[in-house]
Amino acid sequence: MHNLMTVAFEIRYPWRAYKNPKNEWEKSYHDTFITIWHVDPEKDGTDDSCGWFMRSRHGNKQTLEKIVKALDFDWDRTFTSDTTKYNCGLFMEDGKPHLSVIGITLNLFFRVALEVFGTRKKATKYLNKNLFDILLFAENCCDSLHESITLKFGNINREERIRNMAVIIYGYILRDIRPWYRHPRWHIHHWKIQIHPLQMLKRTLFSKCCQCGRRLHWGESVGSNNWNAEGPRWFKGEKDLICSTCSPSAFKSGSRGLNERII
Repeated sequence: MHNLMTVAFEIRYPWRAYKNPKNEWEKSYHDTFITIWHVDPEKDGTDDSCGWFMRSRHGNKQTLEKIVKALDFDWDRTFTSDTTKYNCGLFMEDGKPHLSVIGITLNLFFRVALEVFGTRKKATKYLNKNLFDILLFAENCCDSLHESITLKFGNINREERIRNMAVIIYGYILRDIRPWYRHPRWHIHHWKIQIHPLQMLKRTLFSKCCQCGRRLHWGESVGSNNWNAEGPRWFKGEKDLICSTCSPSAFKSGSRGLNERII
């Protein structure tokens, strides 16, 4: 189960929802008046065909294959001179790192950037501009390349490992270089607009609890037994709707719920 909707924009009321001077969060919080959702069309069969979180599959497939070949060449490259074998690759033949984690990460990003930008000058400019973020991506406690590079969870197939690394870094660079105006939030033809006061008005006037049968209060948090419910409609009550008294999952404070549907 997945949801195709992502919040593109929120228009909030100009006044604050709460005015407790002792609470920093309440002093700055404003309720949402209108929510603009981006609904992914699933053109490629996934829930992110527009590339809200851009991945390598949203880029050029030929470029990805070039990246895979480039990383394959430098991965564990060796040469023999006078019966002596030298390792000039990023990894040993057994898959263990030949260089430091940071050194391998920088080399991987540089090789991928060469294929993406086409010239050494542009690739170097990208690395210089994003050096801090790349180094943090190399090693940090939550989300980094450290575990993949050091084989923390065991060795995997060489070809699969190279492709996985190409996919990760290519997607990373694509997200960095995408212009702001090409972000899916600006896909106006994929917008769905949710007007919260109008939605609450429809729910208050026409919807009833499917268990106790009472009408809902303004702004009451509700639950539902139907994930695919259509939401409030004019002159038509919602099915499978549960009021805050009957629903164990709904808030009892009477605040606006998170399960509101788009109009």
